[in-house]
Amino acid sequence: MHSSGERPLPSNGLIRPNGIFYGWVIVAVMWLVNFSTMATGNLSFGLFAIPMGGELGMSRSQLGWAVTDRRIAAGASSFIVGRLLDRYGPRVMIPVSGAIIGVALLAVSRANTPWQVIALFGVLGLTGLAAPQNIMTSVPVAKWFQRKRGMALALAVSGVGIGGVFFLPFTQMLLGNVGWRTTWVVMAVIFMAMSIPLSAIFLRRQPEDMGLEVDGRPTNQFPSGQAATVVPPTPEERSWTVREAFRTTTMWKLLLAFALAGVAQGGTSVHRIPYWIESGFDAQLVSFSFAGDAGGAATMALFAGWMADRVPIRIIAVGSFSGLALAMGFALIGRNEFFLFASGIVFGLSVGAGMIVHSYIFAAYFGRAFLGSIRGIVLPVMLISAGLGAPLVGYIYDSTGNYVSSWWMILTLNLIAALIISTAARPAPPMALAEPAVETAV
Repeated sequence: MHSSGERPLPSNGLIRPNGIFYGWVIVAVMWLVNFSTMATGNLSFGLFAIPMGGELGMSRSQLGWAVTDRRIAAGASSFIVGRLLDRYGPRVMIPVSGAIIGVALLAVSRANTPWQVIALFGVLGLTGLAAPQNIMTSVPVAKWFQRKRGMALALAVSGVGIGGVFFLPFTQMLLGNVGWRTTWVVMAVIFMAMSIPLSAIFLRRQPEDMGLEVDGRPTNQFPSGQAATVVPPTPEERSWTVREAFRTTTMWKLLLAFALAGVAQGGTSVHRIPYWIESGFDAQLVSFSFAGDAGGAATMALFAGWMADRVPIRIIAVGSFSGLALAMGFALIGRNEFFLFASGIVFGLSVGAGMIVHSYIFAAYFGRAFLGSIRGIVLPVMLISAGLGAPLVGYIYDSTGNYVSSWWMILTLNLIAALIISTAARPAPPMALAEPAVETAV
């Protein structure tokens, strides 16, 4: 077993200078980056399905393959991205990725065939920043915090939900007024302006690089006369190596649960919006309901982050997967505006909880020292399974002309995932296997 590399904590508590811990600056920048990723079509791509599909002759399965290519490419690059994050941090990686994504979005605006869209979405995924559950914004935050890791991750991740609240109706407004090509240009410019400059200026790899330790305890003595605040001590966090983590039953339960839920969530990613529009709802109304979806995600991310520091994270995961199943139930029986908004809001609340689960559970179970490497191996399983869901639902739609059987499949997969993850308790460190493991609030 390897420790996280931190020095032993003093018995009389942690001491840090008065002022703002720099980790909160990292959180603020990551919030803005997460907000900006909603301009890349992560949530709003369904709004492009009908206008792009009509002009380019893209079938629903081809639209699904664009999403799949993005996820598979992200999965293929995630191991390298994770190792680079552990070694170099996000200060260079995010600006470089942001520039590549911006150019790719500009190229999407000039696409003339379906294969060009699919290929360019692959480029978006390869960067590691423009994919769902991206590790480039969550791993650095987890490395700066331990005692308040849940809240820090929640604040950073809430940028995704709030970004959805803004960009969904804004995107639909642009689509209705300037067309899909100009809309992609506007999104590219906004994304680059918001994600690149502040990342290059303010981001840092980990607190030790600035003479600090996790949660803000300085490694050096304070200058004489500088005020200090006593902070209660935090127990030493143990870190598992990649090999040790993948020898646990818990890791394989997590992989199976996230793979099943990935197929389910990938299947809804591009198809929920056209489902409601083709059910007779106005496109602008649908965009507002999905803004409610994103708002629910942002709200629940904050609450789930607060809860994650207090209850076992697997309980939050069970609630997330169960809520996703309920949202699909509303979609199956819904024929009016109540079910449109109820399905969207419940789905968003569940996704918000899920964002915290993805960001938190691996750090809570296996420590922070090798977190980027561990998540870099885990993420391909999630993204590839999610990538398979989008074209699968597209093929079912193309062959049946509706989404009913797909929605039942997705509902079932989420319930199975909830059952599996309910048994995935925090593993006992190898040195403590001889003693009964007691699960704490992680």
